[in-house]
Amino acid sequence: MPMPTTIDGREAIQSSLVRAWGLEGYARIQRTVRKTDVSSDADFQRFYNRFYRVRRNAEWQSAYYEIMQREKTSADLSFEDILREIHERTGNVEASFASKMIATLDPDRPIWDSIVLERLGLRLKSTTAQAKLENAISVYESIVGWYANYLATEDVARNIALFDELLPNYAWLTPVKKVNFLLWSER
Repeated sequence: MPMPTTIDGREAIQSSLVRAWGLEGYARIQRTVRKTDVSSDADFQRFYNRFYRVRRNAEWQSAYYEIMQREKTSADLSFEDILREIHERTGNVEASFASKMIATLDPDRPIWDSIVLERLGLRLKSTTAQAKLENAISVYESIVGWYANYLATEDVARNIALFDELLPNYAWLTPVKKVNFLLWSER
């Protein structure tokens, strides 16, 4: 094998970012979610589970994907409604997975995860399930509010321009999704 005489630094950086952020996986989920019945497509579920690190039993997953399939046609996705239904059907307060479902179906909506919570200085508190549900709704509203404020800044404009320059094949991502990936990179 001949030794390289040049290195394409831009390509190397782009490739590293695509791999590190899982952009190909995210793109696959977005290409597939509207074209398949997610409640029965085992391949979609396996891929989604791997990408979002879903480690729940089959019964939980069945309820989750049934809700997602139904919500694909909803004109008004509600974090509170989805969170409450997941809780009713599984017994778990799953704020992160409720947000991931919503953000998959509406990429203009932010994701709640431990990295986002840490970066924004937010926490889910409470001891009872009901109090946890109420607190989760409030925390998600805070996340949504932070995104709305940040998306109006000059800083986001610079960061999105840089994102698009470095990753032109992913310029189609929504500003919210680009900010998600930037937040995740600061682990």
